[in-house]
Amino acid sequence: MKTIISLPTILTLLQNHAAATEYLPTLRGAIQSANSYVQSSDYWSQFTHAIDVYNNDLSPVIDAAATNDDVIIFETYAEWCGHCQNIAPKFDGASEHFNQVGGLVLAKGQCSNNAQLCDDLGVAGFPTFYYGTAVDFRDIKGGNTPGQINELRLMSSTNQMIDFLSQRFGIESSSTPEDEDESHHDTTPANNVTKATAPLYTIAVDAYLSDIEKSTSDSLTQALVSTHLISKAGARQGFIDWQTWIADSHPSEKCRMGAQDILGHLDDLWPEENFSPGTVRSKLLTKNQCIFDYSDVQYQGCAAGGNPGAYTCGLWQTFHAMSVSPKSQLSGAQMFDSLGQFIKFFFTCTICQEHFLGMLASVGQTTVLSQDDFIVWLWEAHNEVNERLREEELDANTFNVDRPKGLFPSPKVCQNCLDDREGNYVGPYVGEHTHILPFLDDFYGQDLV
Repeated sequence: MKTIISLPTILTLLQNHAAATEYLPTLRGAIQSANSYVQSSDYWSQFTHAIDVYNNDLSPVIDAAATNDDVIIFETYAEWCGHCQNIAPKFDGASEHFNQVGGLVLAKGQCSNNAQLCDDLGVAGFPTFYYGTAVDFRDIKGGNTPGQINELRLMSSTNQMIDFLSQRFGIESSSTPEDEDESHHDTTPANNVTKATAPLYTIAVDAYLSDIEKSTSDSLTQALVSTHLISKAGARQGFIDWQTWIADSHPSEKCRMGAQDILGHLDDLWPEENFSPGTVRSKLLTKNQCIFDYSDVQYQGCAAGGNPGAYTCGLWQTFHAMSVSPKSQLSGAQMFDSLGQFIKFFFTCTICQEHFLGMLASVGQTTVLSQDDFIVWLWEAHNEVNERLREEELDANTFNVDRPKGLFPSPKVCQNCLDDREGNYVGPYVGEHTHILPFLDDFYGQDLV
């Protein structure tokens, strides 16, 4: 009889044999990938009180609202969007409340499952909240879109959301009194992690070329979530700048070739003048950013720890990998501008976009000039984002100890790298970062799995 050995056991055995260490990154990735997707899907599967919309079909929501002339609150979201993850338990708790008291029907739909619906609604970022009657939602094509109620993005608790919606729509109901336990409606998982006990550093996960390729491929789909995005003034030039950076600096030949193909046919795909945004979107959706279709490819390292934000993890790794390209013909200033164009026009997590654009705007004109300047600024910016998200997750009690937001790299990965951090980014950095520059060059360059 053959003995079956579990993957974690195999990993332990390999760790005890120096000659086998070259296989550790691949095997570790296989274990991470196998374990993480169950955890990631579990995060979203716990939120069951709002009606889920699939395949562009709003009829279950419309029917539910029409019965008692209730108002519909419909959220469009993306699973990878960090702010969508934070708002999910609050929206679910509010849904549970109004399912009991009536007056409102709360529903939600991912744009990945409702592409035509999101285009008809003109979705420009996540999460976006729409409201209206059953009649308002019955025919949303041709510009007849319901109103938006994006104040819900700013709700800090389930009870605040319930009270806001009750007052806004004249519903005689309220959350539990302030002196009572708010957990009655709040479905946020209680993980009992505090600022004192939360891990300070990110986990040690290898960077995978396949994750970078998938996120780059997904970035084209996200840029085309609706015609609204490509209708903005300046969007075409922003798209050109993003594609130019990929064609020049991406670590994957497939992604470089895909960008070169798009740029080579851009006059047909996206004419400079007299174009229909709908036609542009339809033509670009026929293109694969990295030549092949990555829709069925699974994230590996970026999915470790049940990370529901694998796409944004892959994007960050893409930015880092392109920043350290040894063959790039672009300066650090050009890379910085290209990143800004992508974030401004095509990064659709609205709150995250606002924060990122704020960071970009705070950088002086002479701060990021060389490629090394950009490499280090991007690293600093990534850690700044992680520190902000860490605080937000701890405050919302949604901190994921299996995939903690924290400083990168940990001392276990690079003992002295964090010594190179600046209290405030003033730059330029050339010659001042003796540890982090070679580490990033290797981690996102020759050490890619």
